[in-house]
Amino acid sequence: MLEFSDAPYQFFEAKPSPPLIWLGRKLNQRWVVPGSNHLIKELKIQGETEATQDCLSRGERIVFVFNHPSHSDPQVVTEIHHRLGIPSCFMAAYDVFLRRKFAAWAMQRLGNFSIDREGSDRKAMAAASGVISNGDFALNIFPEGNVYLTNDRATPFLDGTAFIALQAQKKLKNTPVKVIPISLKFSHLTLPRDTVTKRLVQLGRASGHTYTPGVDPIGAVTSLGAHIVRDYLAAHGFGVTVDANPEELAGALKLFANDLVSDLESNLNLEAKPDQPLVDRIRRIRSTIHQMKTSGSGEHVCEDIDALSNKAILAFRIHGYLTPYLFEKPTVDRFDETVERIAEDFYSKLMPRTGPRRGYAHLHSPLDVSDYLEQAGGKLRGAVSSLTRDMEQRVQHGIDLINEQNDAPGGTPISELPD
Repeated sequence: MLEFSDAPYQFFEAKPSPPLIWLGRKLNQRWVVPGSNHLIKELKIQGETEATQDCLSRGERIVFVFNHPSHSDPQVVTEIHHRLGIPSCFMAAYDVFLRRKFAAWAMQRLGNFSIDREGSDRKAMAAASGVISNGDFALNIFPEGNVYLTNDRATPFLDGTAFIALQAQKKLKNTPVKVIPISLKFSHLTLPRDTVTKRLVQLGRASGHTYTPGVDPIGAVTSLGAHIVRDYLAAHGFGVTVDANPEELAGALKLFANDLVSDLESNLNLEAKPDQPLVDRIRRIRSTIHQMKTSGSGEHVCEDIDALSNKAILAFRIHGYLTPYLFEKPTVDRFDETVERIAEDFYSKLMPRTGPRRGYAHLHSPLDVSDYLEQAGGKLRGAVSSLTRDMEQRVQHGIDLINEQNDAPGGTPISELPD
């Protein structure tokens, strides 16, 4: 879910327990990954597995970076590293640790630590640097920062991951730091038509819209989504015309999101940067609001900081619908993802899996962090952008390669399904 935490920040340090890490990996393999919350019945690992093992055997420091297409990613990554024999830990958003005390306790004992993804978190940066420097664990990071439910498309990477790796390389000097991009992809092993249709009917009933399964599933889900968005905006005082036509819907939402972001920038006295990608503008707004709320300074800037926070969340959610993700390639997997995203936004909670899936992991050749520093003349700022770009491009390339060979039913175009 594209949510943000405004709870007071608390840093959760890693407290790794080798026996619990061993037990956690066994339980994850046997019960968690294939269980009802994830339903990963097959896992294919491909690509540069030997190069990864070589880095490990030479004692090089490793930072793994992934796209973040689903809520199953941490569990699947844990199983990937279990199979490859790689000890690793995660840097996870601090609000994940705040959800349940036992979960926080367990995550810390598994070697994971928290980060405030919307602020300047010196403790998390120091912890990440320590993990890389010590070399006992590889470090796992999701540079997208959120789960976007877009299996086939990587969302622009934030540059914090590159900064962490580069800073660690400067500190370690002659000990190589390698960034290894991994492309993740999930595809249905069955056609979850009945389960997805049931979810759509329930969504229609809950939102006051009659969803009728028929010969045009794309048009039907677009109509339902337009209805939900229209009602939500009207209920929150936004007079926006939302048409069910895919092109007009995307256009209206894009105009609305841009206007909303411009208004937020004005309220927060942020310099407008129209040429900057919309998602980056929203992230900057959210970071500003988050720092104001967690520091208690928000009331001194504007009368209703909560209202601005809700608008920023709305802008982020709307942004997820601006690309023609489903319409450009309407497969079973993309259709299911789109319905899942609509349901998550409507109910504000995670949705159950609709059927068994196959997980893919494509490992890429390690990126030598020192090369990027050398090319930038030793300057971090110059190296950060090029390393971030290369990480993102490799992850997307791997997703494309997986799709070329994916023979699971989830890759079937909707138009080719039997009546």
